[in-house]
Amino acid sequence: MKPIHRPSTPLIIVIMVIMVIMVIMACVLFLVPLTQPASGQTVDDLTQEIKGRRMRASSGLFDPESNIDAWPIDPGATATIADLEGPGEIQHIWFTIGALDRRFTRSLVLRIYWDEAVDPSVESPIGDFFAAGHGMRANVTSWPIEVTSYGRAFNSYWRMPFRKRARITLTNESTKRVNACYFYVDWLRLASPPAPTMMYFHARYRQEFPVKPFSPYVIADIKGRGHYVGTVLSLQSSTGSWVGEADDRFYIDGEEEPSLVGTGTEDYFTDAWNLRLFTNPRAGVTIYEPKGPDQRATMYRWHIADPVTFTSALRVENERRSFVQLLNPATGQEETWDFKYRPDFYSSVAYWYASEPALRFWEFPPVGERLNPEIFVETTLTIDRLTASPGATVAQKGTRSSNAASGDARRRMTYLQNDRVGGWLEVPVDVPEAGDYAISVYQILHHDFGIYTVTMTGPGFERVLHPDMDFYDSYAAQTFNMPENYLYGTWHENKVGIYTLGPGRYTIRFECIGANPLSRSQGVTYTGGGGHRQLRLDQVGKAGYHLGLDGISLRKLPWQDMWTWTQDYLKREERLFAEWIATARATVQQLAAAIERFKADVGEYPRELDELDARPARLAGKPGRWPYVEGGRLARDPWGQQYRYRQPGVHNPQGFDVYSVHGNERDPKVWIGNWVK
Repeated sequence: MKPIHRPSTPLIIVIMVIMVIMVIMACVLFLVPLTQPASGQTVDDLTQEIKGRRMRASSGLFDPESNIDAWPIDPGATATIADLEGPGEIQHIWFTIGALDRRFTRSLVLRIYWDEAVDPSVESPIGDFFAAGHGMRANVTSWPIEVTSYGRAFNSYWRMPFRKRARITLTNESTKRVNACYFYVDWLRLASPPAPTMMYFHARYRQEFPVKPFSPYVIADIKGRGHYVGTVLSLQSSTGSWVGEADDRFYIDGEEEPSLVGTGTEDYFTDAWNLRLFTNPRAGVTIYEPKGPDQRATMYRWHIADPVTFTSALRVENERRSFVQLLNPATGQEETWDFKYRPDFYSSVAYWYASEPALRFWEFPPVGERLNPEIFVETTLTIDRLTASPGATVAQKGTRSSNAASGDARRRMTYLQNDRVGGWLEVPVDVPEAGDYAISVYQILHHDFGIYTVTMTGPGFERVLHPDMDFYDSYAAQTFNMPENYLYGTWHENKVGIYTLGPGRYTIRFECIGANPLSRSQGVTYTGGGGHRQLRLDQVGKAGYHLGLDGISLRKLPWQDMWTWTQDYLKREERLFAEWIATARATVQQLAAAIERFKADVGEYPRELDELDARPARLAGKPGRWPYVEGGRLARDPWGQQYRYRQPGVHNPQGFDVYSVHGNERDPKVWIGNWVK
């Protein structure tokens, strides 16, 4: 029997030590990212001693006899909600806000300043920071951001360390008052200053409109050292069809060609084959309306598990190209184009950590540029202007968050008490200027509300906006605080179309045509100051024909005559692309001639194109005419990519191929190379 060779005892010990070291290194590599500021609190952190003292800045007033726990913010005013003396780390921020401005999530601006910095490191409309754009609301369930209560309770768990001072402000850029801002800022006062490697948290909003055709949308253009940890992207579609073919691109440390290139918008946000609503720990789509003009969408992607590191600069872009669909006014038929530039309204928030509080690398746009001009008919506040059919009654009625003293129209609804088919409500609307308007009805849904035809008439205008708008609540929360429902909260936006309107007085009419089969009066009313329930037996079981309105919106769209714009763009694209192709062909010929001169001088072809610009070490001492390209610099092709080089070539196996990847890198037939005569 052949003896078994056994390693000596010292060798076994060495192997075991190496294995232990490898295990420790693996654990360190795994745990280090979890303990950096970008990662958020982990369960593992709780097993270690926390050297600090829990602190809180809040809107609450320590007064046992008072329930005044909110701050008002007047139009144009800035409230400093926290001014913290460090060293410390903010670990949780919570808001809920009652405001007269329907779009307060875009008009109320959150700013955070670190240490003694003049420029804010966080600068964003509060809604966009919490992953809901356009002045809209949405629930979010993710690692660093959580939003509940139908988009009304904002929570941030981003870790925000600072050395000396942290100052948080809210600026009300609306013309209307913020009646109530409730907030918590939970932070840890540290026993000792943070490590020298500590990074400061940043989040900055930007947008672009009008767009620059033939250029990408820039999400962030950052200088300094740090790591990129998240993107919130919002878009408002200018045309129909799918908007999401645009690729993400990350240019790290001054790259001219991005080292991180994506395959489509939905892919970057971790979805596939179109987008749909979802909210996950790492990514989600919080707003996604049906495809078409004025489609609004917001999506987020957190790079917590895969931060993008940079040492001097980072530029993050998203293409603007995708499908375009428009109605041809001459034929009345839809026409579609593949992968064209779209003048959509993009906005975004970029999140990153940096070694220093960053300068303001781009300007923060004023509120008038962040929002579409909007006529919002507050039917509750203008109830004396409404007209109802004989026998019907118009009144105010409380919703889930009713509080008449606040003056906030969204705490009350316009209620049409109507007991028959044919009952109606008319709402006057004044339109000051001509334009294309997206019209929305903000419905209040309830268990005994009816179905209504919605029409609009005015100067030279008469349209049925919706033939059978159902106000029945199929998701009724029957247990408490009616009419809040599980799906929509207190109200539901129902977009009824885009219409070209001239200036003048219009009337929107709601006429009852029936009731949902499930809509039934429960025969319950509230009587007396104590709100006691009284059963009305004569009403039990009858169909519900009532109506509840939160308001009506007419948003003026920023696009006019997209058909003409697109036809002009297509002509410009044809001319521009012809110029690019001609430039690429001429440059390929110049590079091919330079490569031949290189071989004639040196005796061999270059291994890389860079050798035309600078003599490589392997050719030291050999004669040559460096640089072999004009100006001593290798040009990039018109599409911003490097010219490619192969030696020996595929098309020229006895020589070389030099070429431009023209448009589609998967299709060599369209490449522009020295094999094309």
